[in-house]
Amino acid sequence: METTEWIFWQHSTVPVYQKQASLHDLVTKIVSCQSTRSLSKTDRALFKDAEDSDYVIATDETIFRPQGGGQPSDNGQMKLKRDRIVSFDVKLVRKAAEGQIYHLGGFSGLGQLLRGGDAVIQIIDTAKRNYHSRYHTAGHILGLAVRQLKEKVGDVSEVKTNHAPGMAFVEFRGLISGEHKSDIQERVNELVQRNIPVNVDWWDEKNAKAHCAALPEGFSIPDDGDVRVVDVEGVGAYPCGGTHLPTTGDIGETVVRKISRQKGVTKISYAIASP
Repeated sequence: METTEWIFWQHSTVPVYQKQASLHDLVTKIVSCQSTRSLSKTDRALFKDAEDSDYVIATDETIFRPQGGGQPSDNGQMKLKRDRIVSFDVKLVRKAAEGQIYHLGGFSGLGQLLRGGDAVIQIIDTAKRNYHSRYHTAGHILGLAVRQLKEKVGDVSEVKTNHAPGMAFVEFRGLISGEHKSDIQERVNELVQRNIPVNVDWWDEKNAKAHCAALPEGFSIPDDGDVRVVDVEGVGAYPCGGTHLPTTGDIGETVVRKISRQKGVTKISYAIASP
């Protein structure tokens, strides 16, 4: 494998996945291709489990959603557009502080590096993207179900979420009794079975603060003044950078697994059926 590393220019990556989440392949250009060893200490910390043989690629645009907001990153491939012989397997995607989105992985095929300016085809793992999207939407449905059951479960507010398979939960400030598990499960089932449209929109600060079901701790308005919002039509909305499927019916079976309480906080864990 060539050892030369190519860094074409530095700029923020355009996050195509935010506005076109249904786009699962994209032609774009390489901005940089470098080994993990050459990353700054700050950027290297984004990839704690990276191997010395791994490379990190940044592109003009990306359809790969980075890890964050409780959702795991996308996986997939990048292939050299002109012949598709060179293939880069993407195993983790992270966003750097400067706005670059880095794709971590390794080369297969002939094993040559991609270079700054090369046109590549990005292809995400659709099955995994959809699985993560189902989990993320299910987390919002769980939060909205609890909100609708306020008179039964009490006045609680969402403070933290994790939408990763095997460890998914929604945390609430306030105590919810375990006896309400069946009520919450029933309401979650109802919202899923109603096949409600799930829309992604961009709201200004006033609308976001007035109409979102919950705002995350440390919430701030982006520099451009618009907030990306995921709206379960007629039920509730959240400021959210995650990916979602078109309707609640796409989530499938959702199980409220456990309700645990500690120090004034309630954690409700959940799971969805495997793909």
